[in-house]
Amino acid sequence: MASDGVIQFQLHHRDAPPPDAAATQGLSGLRDALHARGWIGRDPARYGGLGYGNVSRRLEADAFLVSATQTGHLSTLAAVDWVTLTAASPATNQLWSEGAGKPSSESLTHAAIYQACVATFVCHIHHPALWRAACTGAIALPKTPASATYGTPAMAAALSEIASCETGPFAAAMSGHEDGLMAAADSPEALLELLDRLSAEVVTAR
Repeated sequence: MASDGVIQFQLHHRDAPPPDAAATQGLSGLRDALHARGWIGRDPARYGGLGYGNVSRRLEADAFLVSATQTGHLSTLAAVDWVTLTAASPATNQLWSEGAGKPSSESLTHAAIYQACVATFVCHIHHPALWRAACTGAIALPKTPASATYGTPAMAAALSEIASCETGPFAAAMSGHEDGLMAAADSPEALLELLDRLSAEVVTAR
């Protein structure tokens, strides 16, 4: 857990003004909803007190907007809390970004998902009960290998392989990252619907 929440990729960052409101349309509401459910946040008793969870939205081609690193504790984000990822090379562990802050530490995985499928929105959440259910097989979800750890090219490659096989909204458990899941969809509504349904299935499976 020592590396969780810590940027591990090689970042090429340029300071720039924050994105305009049009760019964050739909994304801010999605992030607020995930935070309200406790799937993005910060808990002093978990993960060494580091914030967890992040969201992103495809802009064009493989460029995307993502929440800045260590903003999980904020109930809502300001314009300066969003970063634009202009290019990514998951295989070589490199990202190019611009904005007032630095991109989330799981941005490499977001990039790999966008490069592998047509999803418009991606989120990384922490849901202990759903993660355990997926890892034990109580709920059928694709899983990354336990050897693929947080924020690494191995994790990005594993999620890319999963995403390339999906044609609609999907979620996957990050076996090598405690409580972590990734999910993707074409709209905030579809993403929330998927995660709410899976969360309800956990309750039913108990």
